[in-house]
This record gives sequence, structure tokens and C-alpha cells, in this order.
Amino acid sequence: MSTHTEVEGLPGNGRVPRQVLTEADRRSRPQSLRRHPESGWPAYSDMIARLAVLERAAVLFALPEGVLRALARRLRRITVSSGEMILCQGEAGDTIFVMEQGRCRVVIERPPSVVTVAVLSEGDFFGEGACLLNRPQQASVFAQTDCTLLAIDRQVLQAVLARHPTVLEHLRRVAGHRFNTFADTTVQATWGTLFNEAAVVGVYSPKGGSGGTCLAINLVGSLSRRYPGQVLLLDLDFPYNHAALLAGLVPTSCLARMAAVPADSFEEALLSAVLVHSGGPMILSGALRPEEADEITPDLVTRAISILRKTFCYIVVDLGVTINDSTLALFDLTQHIVMVAAPELSAVKSAADAIDILLRLGTPHDRLTVVLNNRSLKPVVARQAVERMLKRPVDVEVGFDYSRPDQAAVNGEILSITNPRSEIAKGAEALADLLEVHHGRRGLAGTTNARAQVTIGARIGEL
Repeated sequence: MSTHTEVEGLPGNGRVPRQVLTEADRRSRPQSLRRHPESGWPAYSDMIARLAVLERAAVLFALPEGVLRALARRLRRITVSSGEMILCQGEAGDTIFVMEQGRCRVVIERPPSVVTVAVLSEGDFFGEGACLLNRPQQASVFAQTDCTLLAIDRQVLQAVLARHPTVLEHLRRVAGHRFNTFADTTVQATWGTLFNEAAVVGVYSPKGGSGGTCLAINLVGSLSRRYPGQVLLLDLDFPYNHAALLAGLVPTSCLARMAAVPADSFEEALLSAVLVHSGGPMILSGALRPEEADEITPDLVTRAISILRKTFCYIVVDLGVTINDSTLALFDLTQHIVMVAAPELSAVKSAADAIDILLRLGTPHDRLTVVLNNRSLKPVVARQAVERMLKRPVDVEVGFDYSRPDQAAVNGEILSITNPRSEIAKGAEALADLLEVHHGRRGLAGTTNARAQVTIGARIGEL
């Protein structure tokens, strides 16, 4: 139902009827009429929000205001759920994405490594290389959180910038510069592989008590039999990292204390903190006291790994249960991740969640190895059930070794060196064989390694 009112001040009799809709009429009127589809423009408040985002994007902020407004009117807003892949490396693309909300991870795969070159948040952008330079996507982009993106298609760019050729050329220069920056970052992160330097292997157990540290120590022992003096265990299993003590060594320095060392003496101080086991393995403690773990930053980890890779042929990193910024930095630097799980429901569930996270971060399937470590004679969860829960096969299974691992810890022994027939030694040997298939190394020779051995050798007399 509707009624009429009259408006004064108009020609004629001064009154003309104007229809006034009741609330019922408003509800019944088609939705499209109330949204003014004929204009195709966003609401004023939405335009302001779009402009604010575009002005923060480094690739767009220098554009004239009129151009920004034209782009803001024509762009698309899309939402992406956490964990989804937005762009795939190597594919074609014709869209620039600007982050309005959320966080994304930019990953470049250069076998055998996967390198995170950027973590993007509000105002950042990606996809410009494919859109502006007609190149395949340089990187894959994953949503780390739920994201809202503003998408600017190539067709829109060409239509808006048809009268602004200098602006379009500026955008192409920015895209080319960023393309080269990401390429340089990837080379820096993978240079160790390219120059036959150390393979970094992360041993990660998301559930405490699964035997990750024991396996890491024995893996280092097994590899050291093949490469004496060229395999290092970096113990980052915080807050209580006791790998050195379990191997019968007493550390007097650690990685955390390198944070205060001047840059010009960092390498010498770092290598002097490495402990040498009589059987060949070398161990570097992350921290001597729990509170020192706070000194382990992503930058410190990256600096240390860059030096250690020039000195050894394998670096095995024992990681803690918690995934923090330093752990993520280490994941980016590793060429292989070993996931250790005990056949217990909670341990397998934690491992399944961790594997899902690692795959979302871009870890290649063939660089992720699952080890099932039997901690009892009769496991609670059968291997087939474990594989079903993990949605992938178990690569190495370690048999129950009774009290041998505990006794070895008390005696400060490494079973893969002192008792190769033990179950843990057999499992470590199988894991070493698998790593050799992917990352087999020759003994490192050269001035860098020789100099490092002299520095490390000074530590033997202190043990």
C-alpha cells in the first residue's frame, strides 16, 4: 500500500503528487533498485576505504589521484580462507592483488629448497610481475590468515592507463625491480646447495617425549661415520636443550651468547663454541640456561646457519615443540624436515597437524620424512592407523629398543656409534640412507673448512 503527499513551490497549482512508500512497499521493492546498479560504482565509504588501501601500496601510491580513483571504482574485492593458495609459481597471471586485510606468505621453490621471500600484510601487493611484465608467476602465494584482497585486472589497468603511458612504464619498472629482488633473495637462501655446502636437516617432534632428540643425536652419529668431523648437531630444543649432555659433553658457550658478539669476530666465536665428540659428531648448544632462549632470533639463526653451511656437510637441527619465529626461519633454511612421532594418539594427532602446517608453508612432499619411533613393546596405535591419520606413509620405523636409549644417555654414549645393532642405531642408519639419496655430499675440502677445523680443534682439549 502507498500514499501520496504534495510538494509546494512547483509550477502549476503549486502542488504535485509525490509517491511515498510505506515500509511494506520498501521491503517488497526489488533489492536491485535500492542498490543503484546503473551506476556500477561503490558506495562513498567503500571508495574511501579502497583508496586508502591503494595509496599504501608501493606500486601504486605515486599514481595521480584521478588514476587511483578510476582503479578504485573498477577493482574487485575477494576473500580468501587461511591456508589457500592464491597464486601458483610458474603459472600465467593477469591480476595485481593488493592486501586489504590479513597476511600472506610468498614462497619460491628452487629444488631442493623452498624459500620464503616475503610475508605480506595490509597495503602490500603481489602478482605485478605476471600482470605487467607478462612473465610466469615468480612465486606461490599462500594465505596465512583469512584475507581480503583488492584485485586489479590487466584489462582494467590498460583501460585506465591508456592516456598515461609514463605511469604504466613506471609500474613496469617497479615490477621489474621487485622481480630481481626476490630472485636475489632466493639465490642467497639456496647458495649453499648450489655450491655443494651443508644440507640443513630439521628434526621436529610436535609432541614432547616422542624421542626426537634421541633420534637427532643418533642421526648425527650415523652421518659422522660417513663424514667424520663434518656433521654438526645444532640443539634448538628449548627451553631445556641437553643434547650435549646426553652425548657426554659439557658446553661452556652457546649460540644465544653469540648475539652480543661483534660482527667482525662472530664467525670465530661461533665456531669456538662447537663441541667435538670423540666419535666424530660435533654439537653446538642453542642456550645454556632457559632464559637465554629469548636471544635466539631469526636473524641470529640465519647468520649462524650461513657460516655453518660453509664449514660442515650436514647440519642437523633439533627443534623444540613450539613453532615460533626462529623455528619458521629455520624451516625456510632447511632442505629436509624429519617429523618424529610415537605411535600414541596424541602424538600422531600433533604430527598430523604439524604436517598440514608445513605443507601449507610450501614444504615439498619429497623433502618431508616421517619417522615412527616405537617407545613401547606393544604400540597403542598400529602403523597402518598412523599412516591413515597422517595421510601419508611412514618412511622409517624405529623398533622398540628397551632401556638402551636411557642407558646410553646416562653413560653419555651415542648408540649409532657404540652399538650399531641397536634399534635406534638401525633407524638412524635408515634415515641417513634416505637423506643421502636426496642430499648426498662429498667431504668438504678447502681453505674455509680447514680454517674452521683449526678453530674447532682448540675445543677438544677442553672436553
